Amino acid sequence: MELRRFFVSPSDVGEDIVTVRGEEFSHMTRVLRMKPGFKAIVCADDGKERYCTLREIGDGYAVLSVDEARDADRKKVSLTLYCGVLKNSKLDLVVQKAVELGVDRVIPFVSAHTVEKRFNAERASRIALEAAKQCGSVWLSRVEDAISFEEVIRSFGQFDTVLFAYEGEREHSLKNTPINGDKLALVVGSEGGFRADEAEAAIAAGAFPVTLGRRVLRAETAGIVGAALVMDAAGELEYDD
Repeated sequence: MELRRFFVSPSDVGEDIVTVRGEEFSHMTRVLRMKPGFKAIVCADDGKERYCTLREIGDGYAVLSVDEARDADRKKVSLTLYCGVLKNSKLDLVVQKAVELGVDRVIPFVSAHTVEKRFNAERASRIALEAAKQCGSVWLSRVEDAISFEEVIRSFGQFDTVLFAYEGEREHSLKNTPINGDKLALVVGSEGGFRADEAEAAIAAGAFPVTLGRRVLRAETAGIVGAALVMDAAGELEYDD
């Protein structure tokens, strides 16, 4: 039988037990109809896989004993992807691929040329959870509510390196740009790109302008490719020695 994967909060992990709550509990007991004695893998966004046995089902929670805990993956950097809200729910694809690449947070934003203003963070979070399970990840990307581009700029101080994918940049390629520190951010616009004054404001706030190459990429492609290039440059796609 396939071992199902569940995600819990770090606060629900004890030395030899874990507690599953919320939607994951509902999925475990109402959809999969798991009973005491069933096996599962439980992840708490700490790089570990916990092989567990379901012991108790309570009112809104399940308790599992930890049979074995394994280090399954590591992260040396944290990447936040700021992505302009896209038309026709295309940001869903970006979220899905961000999970596969190991991005920590996806934060949509609305800028001057953004056409679509609506974004369902709850739906996107469900997509992120499903993507993490499908690709066997031990990490779960957090998807946040959409913010303004001004708020994006004000957040730059919390990062060691901020890369700004700008269609007007020709000189600095992302793949050849030095990445410093372990708290990274990548900013990628929506279909209309950025106004010149927005780019100037981002650069003045500390972002480093980069190009993704000479070819014109769709906005959703740019977000995925940009995140992959950053994670590769940071060594996050390599096997450990």
